[in-house]
Amino acid sequence: MWRWIRQQLGFDPPHQSDTRTIYVANRFPQNGLYTPQKFIDNRIISSKYTVWNFVPKNLFEQFRRVANFYFLIIFLVQLMIDTPTSPITSGLPLFFVITVTAIKQGYEDWLRHNSDNEVNGAPVYVVRSGGLVKTRSKNIRVGDIVRIAKDEIFPADLVLLSSDRLDGSCHVTTASLDGETNLKVCLHVLEYCS
Repeated sequence: MWRWIRQQLGFDPPHQSDTRTIYVANRFPQNGLYTPQKFIDNRIISSKYTVWNFVPKNLFEQFRRVANFYFLIIFLVQLMIDTPTSPITSGLPLFFVITVTAIKQGYEDWLRHNSDNEVNGAPVYVVRSGGLVKTRSKNIRVGDIVRIAKDEIFPADLVLLSSDRLDGSCHVTTASLDGETNLKVCLHVLEYCS
């Protein structure tokens, strides 16, 4: 019943089903029964701002802080009511703090954009149309078979299909996910690394 209500309100697109069919190496059926499914892409976005939303979003975040909001109220009261002190005494320090913080946060976000572009542009080998194709990590799609060499970073969530080791195992570090630097062993297909 809830699914029907969500669908009627537009929260649940009607073209999606409860099951997902993933075609390995993007080999789709030829009989015309294929319905394209919408999966999210593999891009990593860790930045908070864009060029268009930096000023309003940054000002909103800064004035959520109690101290900045307090000095803004004091500045506005001094502008409206005749006070013995000048509005400049509270407005200038507020403007300075807001400007320096905006510059610092803008620079940090620019570094995040550069880091995202580096990760998204990393070269990856993927099986497509029966051959090994070099592409970028942001272009990996659900169902792609990805070749990972020794000491390479996994560009997406992957399932181990095979390994070149005699026992079929693979050693994985998850330091970027959980901070553990010890190696975890994966033995065969669909086994969770523990």
